[in-house]
Amino acid sequence: MWISLGQLLALGLLPGHELLGGAEGLDTPLRAVLPGTSARQVGDLGPGTLVVFEPGRLDAIDPGTDLAIRFGSRAEIAGLVLQRPPTPVPLATRLLADKLGVPVILLDRVDTAAVIAAVDPHVRRPEVAGARQLNDVANRLRAARQHPDDLVRVLAATLNCPVALVDGEGRVVGGDEATGEALTALEQLRHRPLPFHLDTGERQRLLLQPLVLTQDGPANLWLVARLPSGSPLTDSTRNALGIGAWAFTAYLATEALTAERASSQRALLLTEILEHADAPPRRTVERATAAGWRLSGWHTAVHVALNQPSGRPRPHDLATRIEQALAHHGVRASLVERPEGWAFWLTSDTEPDPSGGPAFARTIRRALLGEERAERRLCAGIGHPYLGTAGLKASLHEANQACVLARTQDVAGAVEHIDAMSVKRLLSGWYGSGPLREAATGLLEPLTAADPGGELVRTLGCYLDHESSATTTAIVLGVHRNTVLHRLERIKTLLDVDLSRPDERLVAHLATRVARLGDGAAG
Repeated sequence: MWISLGQLLALGLLPGHELLGGAEGLDTPLRAVLPGTSARQVGDLGPGTLVVFEPGRLDAIDPGTDLAIRFGSRAEIAGLVLQRPPTPVPLATRLLADKLGVPVILLDRVDTAAVIAAVDPHVRRPEVAGARQLNDVANRLRAARQHPDDLVRVLAATLNCPVALVDGEGRVVGGDEATGEALTALEQLRHRPLPFHLDTGERQRLLLQPLVLTQDGPANLWLVARLPSGSPLTDSTRNALGIGAWAFTAYLATEALTAERASSQRALLLTEILEHADAPPRRTVERATAAGWRLSGWHTAVHVALNQPSGRPRPHDLATRIEQALAHHGVRASLVERPEGWAFWLTSDTEPDPSGGPAFARTIRRALLGEERAERRLCAGIGHPYLGTAGLKASLHEANQACVLARTQDVAGAVEHIDAMSVKRLLSGWYGSGPLREAATGLLEPLTAADPGGELVRTLGCYLDHESSATTTAIVLGVHRNTVLHRLERIKTLLDVDLSRPDERLVAHLATRVARLGDGAAG
């Protein structure tokens, strides 16, 4: 086992030191620490020796320093420790140290016995250095800001090795870029969210630490440290990355708590505004001003909901991702938690032109489609623009009704906009009626009992949506037409409804819409 001079310097064993030159030699294995007597004596020392010169034995501005560097390079020493002179060191000495890769360390005061006493235990027992390294990492992370970039900088400085933050695809998102170039473990990043290491062809070892909030959570980010192969600090560096991971997850948990608290405050403020929409109290107006909300003007509200089976958890950052998707399409929105999803609104000085409504709906749909996944669907409803706080309340109510209609559609990114006196408004009232919804559920119960997976109900709904066309239904559902016909025969056998009668067909059609609405999880 061995330790390098660079690693010892990172531990702060030589306070106030200055690296005069020879940085390339800092990774040389350090084998011994000895006092220096003369420049020529340096050539007789063994490889990996750190030579400490007291003032008078060798001065940094003397020509003998260049001689000691040359002899030290031939002997493959680990470096020279000299006292800082009162005048600048000649540039030629710095260049020679860099050229030959012999580190030259300057201290304000060199006490040979004190330097050897500080360094020698770590050279003889590198595990002592590892323990000190862990202690320094913990102390520095405690004092650092918890932003990921700061954590990476603290780890790299304390461990004296390149550290990078990479995503699950191996892309460097912070820290050392070269570490990402050396990383070729993409499949392992995706499939094993556990700490592991990789040995590269350049005599280097990469230590990888996943950043997860829970033991079985996804590893979307990784800390990666790059060490020389065989470094005695491998174990302590691995443990230090683990400490960094704890600090990072604490940062994430704090950010999530802060966002959740802010979301709750916005939701309470909106509820307060709606409860006093006709004349909001002064305190409410002040809080809205502090939140950056404008209460006057024409408000156009949008209600967004997650359309997925009830009981399935939704991502905690979904609202933020929807905001980012909307911003990508030019809609700046701050989502507010509502009983069945999220709401936001746009405000203008003058009444918006009704002709712009369809284009706005298409923009919202594109944003929702950009954030959809196979396991979940998003939908939205848009209200009419109304004036003032009372108008905001009316627009939010309409948006919620429109979103109910959107949730009944078996399409991705459904967006609805209903007029004040329209058939869609009547439908939204029908869907919101508890007794009628219970009746619709009872009507379809034979189908749900025979097919808990819901394929029969979905097939019936799709069939009625597309004017009783088995061919179109097969195309939409992605199945063979004979499969649709077989399902329809089974439906007719199970369901006590004659689809050839207009009234009964209408009731069955509305019941399938209610069934889709029932699958939507409450926000």
